Amino acid sequence: MSTIETQPSLFQYRELLKNLVIKDLKVKYRNSFLGFLWSLLNPLMMIIVYSVVLRYILRVQIENFPLFLIIGILPWNLFSGTAIAATEAITGNANLIKKIAFPREVLPLATVLFHVAQFLLALLVFFPALAFLGAPWTPAIALYPLVLLLQVVFTGGVALFLSAIAVAYRDIKYLTEIALMILFWMTPVVYHFSMVPERVRWLFELNPMTAYITAYHDMLYWGRWPDAQMVLLGSLWAVLALGVGSWVFRRRQRLFTEDL
Repeated sequence: MSTIETQPSLFQYRELLKNLVIKDLKVKYRNSFLGFLWSLLNPLMMIIVYSVVLRYILRVQIENFPLFLIIGILPWNLFSGTAIAATEAITGNANLIKKIAFPREVLPLATVLFHVAQFLLALLVFFPALAFLGAPWTPAIALYPLVLLLQVVFTGGVALFLSAIAVAYRDIKYLTEIALMILFWMTPVVYHFSMVPERVRWLFELNPMTAYITAYHDMLYWGRWPDAQMVLLGSLWAVLALGVGSWVFRRRQRLFTEDL
């Protein structure tokens, strides 16, 4: 029997992947009066709170700050929400893993697609809000799907990595939450990247999310083509994260049943 026959591809389990995403969406909003509207209201309320605190209390001097904030906060929520959920993608499905044979990668990838689905729902409010807030509509916006794809690939790699190591080290969930708090303030979501002092700017550039958020701001806030260096960095981070995440996941998945 060939290797291809003994090791089914993820594509063969696309229905399982789709059903897991749909199930998570239904469970999240079950018995909720507003249902999927929470995917829109949650980021909207966060934008209002951040705008009031940073603009009128801390007096951040950024023109049209609500526009600047909404462009960065939604992609950040996509990444951070996926990263936290990924730490329980395997451990939270122990019974399924012990009973059914299927590619274990389906579980963290379902987590990624679940948050991507929520992000796409939020875009129903996002783009009208951009028009309302006076975003410049230029040809540069055509690259938005490309940058989003690179971020999703990067996030998928991170999800594979975190879901694999969290099986053996359960404290990873809490370390991830702390790391994300630090990473948020090292990502130009609530400030211009140009505000970062030059002597430490290299440290912020090592943050993968800086490349994606900066590219989003270039396209939708400044109305210009994303900086080529940032797009290149975003591409490299996406490939690196997916490669490392896949390698770690495949190395550790043989121990899942034992550790669970």
